Amino acid sequence: MTTKVTLFGRFLREPLVHFMVLAALLFGLMSEPNAPQAVADDRRIVISATDVEQLSASWTQRWQRPPSEAELAGMVREAIREQVLYREAVALGLDRDDVVIRRHLRQKYEFITQDLAYDTDPDEATLRTFYQTQPDRYAQSAKVSFSQILFSTDRRGAAAEADAAQALADLQSATTPEAADLLGDATSLPPTFEAMDAAGVEAMFGPDFAAALMRVEPGHWSGPIASGYGLHLIWLSERIAGGPIAFETVRQRVKDDWVYEQRIAANEAIFRKLLDRYEVVVEPPASAVEGAGDGS
Repeated sequence: MTTKVTLFGRFLREPLVHFMVLAALLFGLMSEPNAPQAVADDRRIVISATDVEQLSASWTQRWQRPPSEAELAGMVREAIREQVLYREAVALGLDRDDVVIRRHLRQKYEFITQDLAYDTDPDEATLRTFYQTQPDRYAQSAKVSFSQILFSTDRRGAAAEADAAQALADLQSATTPEAADLLGDATSLPPTFEAMDAAGVEAMFGPDFAAALMRVEPGHWSGPIASGYGLHLIWLSERIAGGPIAFETVRQRVKDDWVYEQRIAANEAIFRKLLDRYEVVVEPPASAVEGAGDGS
């Protein structure tokens, strides 16, 4: 019995079956002369004067000239065609269980309600409180500018460490980082990095390299520091300390963030009220039910 049900379920999920059912519905609607309208309670299609004006305005904006009578009539015919086919599609249920349509309607509903959900202009005290309670959000990370010389462990193997140590000894008297263009192995990495934050260094070279780089003293060659590329000698040119950004500098950003969060909270409250109108049932997946029935 279970096998028959499973096969039947697979049969119903076949795209060809869906196409055949839809074709049968369309054939029945088109072939029966006395068939009722697909949408019995909404047979009128009204293209209002406002609709026509909007069509004309859209054309003018796109083509930088008003439409001719023939062009406007064509747009009206297209609007009527859209309404007819849309209503027939809805009557056939083609809008149901369509993820794209469902998500579009959700986004449209949220777009309509978001400005209605919260429309209050925060005062200065509110913004400053919001700013002070989230110091990490309004802070800049430390940044470093540095040059690097790579000794590839893939190319040099065990000799990479000794070669890097020898090069470092030779560079002790250097007063500029220009040697980065002359020593080490050729690589796709640039020899110099400017104002790179800790997150960027970590993403490119790894967390251990980033942590070691932040401890390097500027103005001379040091290292080697290991990364996934190999061993690097480092010349730190500049370190810019991180820290909070002044409120006055980020005031507009603070306001935008505050308004956004208030709208999110208000939209969530609206959703909760709407949710109370529904009874929600979440059925377990078929595999879980079958597993429970097998005692597994």
